[in-house]
Amino acid sequence: MINISFWNILWTVVNLLILFVAFRIFFFKPIAKVMAKRQEEANEIYDKASVKENEASQLAKEYEQKLVSVEDEKKQIIADARKSADSQYQKIVEDAKQNAREIKDAAVVEANQEKNKIIASAKKEIADIVVDATTKVVGSKAGAAVDSELFDEFLVKAGE
Repeated sequence: MINISFWNILWTVVNLLILFVAFRIFFFKPIAKVMAKRQEEANEIYDKASVKENEASQLAKEYEQKLVSVEDEKKQIIADARKSADSQYQKIVEDAKQNAREIKDAAVVEANQEKNKIIASAKKEIADIVVDATTKVVGSKAGAAVDSELFDEFLVKAGE
């Protein structure tokens, strides 16, 4: 049968208390310290990662702001270049129109001068023909036949 004695129970309880204290001193406390140390390291790593994440987020925001400002600057440069090109285009077109006007005006002046020379030359030739015709009339016979002959001769010379 089972023998239950007070001393047996007492020594078993004492043995259990000694084992409990020994485990607590030599086993649970070191394990708790290691776990606390690991928890602290994990917290430090998490804090460092959080700081790095914040820094990366800040750098990303700065990069986006710079990208936006560069985009705006690019648009401004393109707009300025277009304005400059448009003004140069307008200047070139205006210069070309002015040059064309000057050439046209010079051609008109030259044509008028040439026309005046031709008219003056024609007037001189007509005057010479009239003088020749009057000389022939005065110096030769008179009459309707002579007038008709002189008129025909005048027309022939005027046609040349």
